[in-house]
Amino acid sequence: MVDSGGLWTPPEDELGEALQTAQVLIEEGRADEAGPYQQRVIELARERAGDRPDHYEAKHLMAATQYELAGSLNASGRHEEALAALHEAQLGYTELSDAGVLDATSFLADVRARRAMTQAHRGYGATAVLEMDGAVIAYGQLVGGEEGIQHQPDFARVLAMNALILRRYGDPDLAVASADAATQLFLQLADQINANPQSLSYARYLCSSTAVSADVHAAEGRLDLALEADEIGLTTADTLADSESATDLRTLVSALTRKGKHLGIVGRVIEGETCLRTAVATDPETAARVSEELDRGIPPSLTTALENAEIKLGPYEQYYRLMALSEPAPGMTLATVSGRTDPESAAVRATELAELVRPMMPYDSETALTLGLEAHYLFAISSERESHRMRYETSTYAPIWAQVLLDISEAYHAAGQTEMALDLAGWSAEVATALMPFTMTNGEVKDLAGACYRHHGDLLAATGDFTASQHAHDAAQQLQH
Repeated sequence: MVDSGGLWTPPEDELGEALQTAQVLIEEGRADEAGPYQQRVIELARERAGDRPDHYEAKHLMAATQYELAGSLNASGRHEEALAALHEAQLGYTELSDAGVLDATSFLADVRARRAMTQAHRGYGATAVLEMDGAVIAYGQLVGGEEGIQHQPDFARVLAMNALILRRYGDPDLAVASADAATQLFLQLADQINANPQSLSYARYLCSSTAVSADVHAAEGRLDLALEADEIGLTTADTLADSESATDLRTLVSALTRKGKHLGIVGRVIEGETCLRTAVATDPETAARVSEELDRGIPPSLTTALENAEIKLGPYEQYYRLMALSEPAPGMTLATVSGRTDPESAAVRATELAELVRPMMPYDSETALTLGLEAHYLFAISSERESHRMRYETSTYAPIWAQVLLDISEAYHAAGQTEMALDLAGWSAEVATALMPFTMTNGEVKDLAGACYRHHGDLLAATGDFTASQHAHDAAQQLQH
């Protein structure tokens, strides 16, 4: 979202020109070129704010531009810098909110959504899923509020982003629910969006939501729904390609490849081959990448993982309680992990999932990782929502959480997925810190906390972050005294 409303209006001078140039580049799909202009906007706005703590217009402009700068940095592959810019944006919006001059709810939700995408670009998928979960919930509440209509296009955008992340790092059943909801909302709001200056940006998110819908529906054998999504995506991508942006051309090639593959599966071979030939002739590299992704398939859903566990391990007592997680909790729509159940039950269901992870690992590591990730997500949501269990029964639940994080981080590392392993190891170190009060009286908890710190330290060292690695190993060493 380009934050262009509220406290400030762009002035007609160098600052305004830099801001306008950056926004035009973003709209044209050339966000990677917008960074220098955004940096200049921030410098000029900071100069204007000077020493005036009450210059809220300049502070709003700085926060908005830091948010946009993060998108440009991501487009250039500079993800660490993007996270730093998002941190500055969050601080700015929070300051404006605390001062009572701006309702920053939607802006902070956008910061969280963009941070989720940034973490996903870095391969930190577990953190990405949870960040995006929070953004979707925030926008869901805004849409249900008094000014809900104005937030609907951005709710659709955030649902599309959520679908992309869940498609890769979460439950594909949740991903397709989020993608389908985004697509339907975009289509319902077509007139409103087409009149919006950011219409091209929304169209790009529509393409991403239809791609996720098509991928998951096709993988689950729902090819009629997959082809419907393909048609919407291809029509939209074809219109976008008129922008002559390289990004939009890749989107068109992706849509052609996806539709060509799906037409082939349903027996419409000639049509499918025509789509694929056009895609390869236009951009062979993108066509090959999308083909490879489709051939790789989707990760197991929670439902599939629970069924696999029953086949491998035999009937288990918590099967039906865990299967109920595939239905939305009362008052919720099942497009996020937090929509599965309430925060209190989440810790209990997470514990039951965690019990299956180690027994499954020797039989089917992919299923074990799915179960472990879902356990982690439920523990994290229960903790973030400050459930009674996670606050006052920490000694019961946090060790289980730490152990499942350690187990699946080690498994991801063994599988060569270093970024995901490091992400989960970071979480395990945080949970180990929460266990510190219990390490004085419980030797097993002390050993577990030490193992989490050491594992995190080892992975940090393997990626070249020797200073942070040393801190982690020092924390493990201190537990021995």
